[in-house]
Amino acid sequence: MRFAMLQNQPLTGGIVAKNLRISDNGNGELSLYGDFTITLKVLDLTTNGAPNLNSLMTFTQQVISNKLRGGGYKSGVSIHKYNENQKAFNKNKIWSYSIRYNFNFMVNVIQINMLSQLKGNDFVLAVVDTIGHQFTDQYGQIQGSAGLTQGAGWPAAVSYNSWLRNKYFGAHEFFHTLDLNDIEDGNKKNRLMYHLSDNSGHVISDAEKGDMMQYIVGNINDMAKKEYSNINLNTVSRVRIFLNKSIYAIKYNKAKFR
Repeated sequence: MRFAMLQNQPLTGGIVAKNLRISDNGNGELSLYGDFTITLKVLDLTTNGAPNLNSLMTFTQQVISNKLRGGGYKSGVSIHKYNENQKAFNKNKIWSYSIRYNFNFMVNVIQINMLSQLKGNDFVLAVVDTIGHQFTDQYGQIQGSAGLTQGAGWPAAVSYNSWLRNKYFGAHEFFHTLDLNDIEDGNKKNRLMYHLSDNSGHVISDAEKGDMMQYIVGNINDMAKKEYSNINLNTVSRVRIFLNKSIYAIKYNKAKFR
């Protein structure tokens, strides 16, 4: 009975996928289709409040939607061989494919007020007072951090004043959670993931789109299902660990952290 109840509950989490299907052209290319909902929860932990938070969230939602639009392409992907007739992957055979991601996306960026509003597989962006973390770039220069994350699937944080100064910082940090890396190449200052100085670039490359799509799909075997949500990221525990790492020197209102 408990299993039946769970089946009838709506899917939740940072990624929810429905209407999934795969097409094999027979020449080493798979086309993936589906309707994806991406949800980012924004947790205001600032001491004095964030009066412009709604406009920043709206802008970030628009940027994420725009960058995910049109899907993506990735070549040389080694996965289980797909059987078009059985609509399933053969777990005993590995094949190399080129993949076209023909996904439709709905993006939600919503504000939450407490940790109890987070689920295990949510994406979260914490808005904080300051981030004291510094790093040495590839040119040997000491740089400060306007935002931080520990990588794919981890919580992200951005200082409110930095986000006000550059509206793209929220999207930049979120795309780290979708497995994109920072860029330090001085010839690529137009890129959204360039992170030295107060960059105002906002370009996402085709290769980066392919990387994000591969992360969003997660386990490609799930494409053989009708719907799924992303795996448990243990979000609440990770938020506690992430925000309180001394090396990051993140300052925030701990009274709100409940």
